[in-house]
Amino acid sequence: MSSRPRQITDPQALRALAHPIRLRLLELLTVDGPASGRKLADRTGESTASISYHVGQLAKWGLVEPAPELAEGRERPWRATSRGITWTATGDGSPEFVAASRALREQFIAQRLVALDSYERHQDDFDTAWQEAAWVGNDFGYLDPEELVEVTERIKAVIGEYTAATRPRRPHARRVDFFGYAVPAHDGPS
Repeated sequence: MSSRPRQITDPQALRALAHPIRLRLLELLTVDGPASGRKLADRTGESTASISYHVGQLAKWGLVEPAPELAEGRERPWRATSRGITWTATGDGSPEFVAASRALREQFIAQRLVALDSYERHQDDFDTAWQEAAWVGNDFGYLDPEELVEVTERIKAVIGEYTAATRPRRPHARRVDFFGYAVPAHDGPS
């Protein structure tokens, strides 16, 4: 797996990925590593036939690939080809690309909000140390586009130090979901 996010530039690939099951499968294969269709079905509650179809769509766009060296018996595992994805808002400037980019961003945000809501509903299930370590916050400032790019690159670099696939898992570590946004505020009436 490449340690860098894969830049998606094809609007059809963006549309294909703008599906909740496909985003979830890509997340599982990226964070938890290779898994067979059966294991992915168990983790998602989907049928193996559904998983097979959606993994095939991810493979079509080069986002996952078979991991034959990890096969056991009839289990045929898949792995992510990169550490996440990235895409631009406007791409080639075509209406098709802009619409596909928005569709993927909307699906991505919806899934992240579900994860945040899940934490809020279940935070009492975590011990005090985890509850105190969790962070939700915001801030405001005036930046130009170049400064916004600089800030987001620095944030991604810090997070990347802790999420690299090569980083050994520490005792008592658990999966942590990072989600943030940095967008210009709409100053006009809603």
